[in-house]
Amino acid sequence: MHLAPGMVDLLLHAAPMHDVGKLGISDNILLKPGPLSAEERQVMNTHASIGAQILAGSTSPVIQMGERVALAHHEKWDGTGYPHRLTREEIPIEARICSVVDFFDALAMDRPYRKAVPKDEVVRMILDAADAHFDPSVVEIFVDVRGDIEAIHAEYFH
Repeated sequence: MHLAPGMVDLLLHAAPMHDVGKLGISDNILLKPGPLSAEERQVMNTHASIGAQILAGSTSPVIQMGERVALAHHEKWDGTGYPHRLTREEIPIEARICSVVDFFDALAMDRPYRKAVPKDEVVRMILDAADAHFDPSVVEIFVDVRGDIEAIHAEYFH
């Protein structure tokens, strides 16, 4: 996989915007200590579209990429994701990258509703989901740089 010049820097600044749409989700859902009901899950899933709406209309390349990432970071390689059930290369590459990293981060950290999953297990889950939920080429690179990712994760989220 080769990214266009400057794309890595844009992604560095755009990726943190992936969940900006959660600003539009009630804390009762965001911070719920147990599993979400089907209705609550449906509300939570709107955060992707809400995030894209928040970021829409900007002329800034970083914000434009943030909009794409916010909208598509829950799309899945096999088309079972949301909000638009995009498949494979229909999903912007920046969102495909963020989806793997977001999955790792979401499971490797404690959440209000569960304890962190051991990192080795999270990586195994990512590998198992390659070619279904995740772009296999992104997963391959993720595994190659796993040590770097875990070092960054440890530095900021010990």
